[in-house]
Amino acid sequence: MLLRKLDAQLFIALCLFLVVNIALANVGETSELLQQYVRLNTSNPPGNEIEGARFFADIFEKNGIPYEIVESSPGRANIWARLEGGDQPGVLLLHHMDVVPADPSRWRYPPFEATVAEGRVHGRGTLDNKSTGIFHLQAFLALHRAGRPLTRDVIFMATADEEAGGQQGVGWLMEHRPDLFEHIGAVLNEGSSGNLRNGQLSFGVEITQKLPLWIKITAEGTPGHGAVPRQGSAPQRLVRALSRLETLQFEARAIPVVAEYLQSIAKDAPPPWNRHLASAPQLAASSMLMSSLQTYDHRLYALLTTTCALTRLAGSGKINVVPPSASAEVDCRLLPDEEPADVLAVLRENLAGDGITVEPILSFGPGSSSTDNFLYRAIKQVLSVRYPHVPVLPKMNAGFTDSHFFREKEIAAYGFTPVILTRSDGAGVHGDNENISLKNLKLGGEMTLEVLQEIVYD
Repeated sequence: MLLRKLDAQLFIALCLFLVVNIALANVGETSELLQQYVRLNTSNPPGNEIEGARFFADIFEKNGIPYEIVESSPGRANIWARLEGGDQPGVLLLHHMDVVPADPSRWRYPPFEATVAEGRVHGRGTLDNKSTGIFHLQAFLALHRAGRPLTRDVIFMATADEEAGGQQGVGWLMEHRPDLFEHIGAVLNEGSSGNLRNGQLSFGVEITQKLPLWIKITAEGTPGHGAVPRQGSAPQRLVRALSRLETLQFEARAIPVVAEYLQSIAKDAPPPWNRHLASAPQLAASSMLMSSLQTYDHRLYALLTTTCALTRLAGSGKINVVPPSASAEVDCRLLPDEEPADVLAVLRENLAGDGITVEPILSFGPGSSSTDNFLYRAIKQVLSVRYPHVPVLPKMNAGFTDSHFFREKEIAAYGFTPVILTRSDGAGVHGDNENISLKNLKLGGEMTLEVLQEIVYD
């Protein structure tokens, strides 16, 4: 009996070794591929994603994989390739090739040189979103090279323009190439990861997200010389409107997915936040506690309320000219059960008038994905094997991704990149000194393949 148990354990260990071995064979390539990808400057604007598409096209050609590239406008490229499988609904591996701009003077290492130092790859896009693209690529190639029959199609897709709303990327493809998304059962996209907080690990899988309402506030006034200013100039009116925006408070609420997430991480928080996070509805109802929460952790604060962040200002082209108009662009993010039209009406009521207009730049409606889906279950299963005592929770993202395009078409989409990040790691996303550890590159490559093997093999 003991011998049979040992034989069974040995057999299981051997199977696990063989499953992971496909990924391990490519781990040494991950850093080099990511470095090559990061060195392609796809800052948006202007995007120039065609360089990223050519990067992937060259790899697909070397591996004998058919692919297609389409440009939504010159230089704004999207690329996809497909591994054909059985009749089960397909899985789409999605990432975006564009990145936000970076000011080299603020970076420790040049943002587009992909320097490897201190056990990390440094550069814009290493976390958002080029490492995800490399994880998807290597898992896709591993399935292709293995040559085993697949139970469903697997589609690799790299798109343009996510950082500016996705209208040149997924939005364009939805309109012009809807055939690409037929019989897709789930999308694996960016949106969440492992989170190491106060020494405690948890995993979130993004199933819904806050809604963007990007607005432009424009002030009009009489132009003139800066030496002889008059009252009621456009810049003065704009400043007064922005002051009203700064004091505008939106109702804080703990929607169910957020309350569950906060309750799960509460036990790992220091006092008094362990108590407050465990009682999210009461936390949201207290303006004093919400103000303190924003200081303690602004990311958690953003999960409980609509926010509006001033991001861009425009006025005169010369210091000694009072302009006839001045404007501000504001990034508002709404809780997913709110109506953008209602929030826009509140903003206009509080800000408009006296030469001020408020107009929307970008907005879309709500959407969420069920946890009753083969991809969500696979993510949870793989995590439970690797981290058996670590919570895995559905999560709302305070930002937004291209997943909303799919949810609007009732295609399930899940935000999950299998890396483990600290608060300081996350600060590099859209900030300075973005980087990813070599340890995370190894983990991400292995786990992405493990999730796919869970859903494409009988």
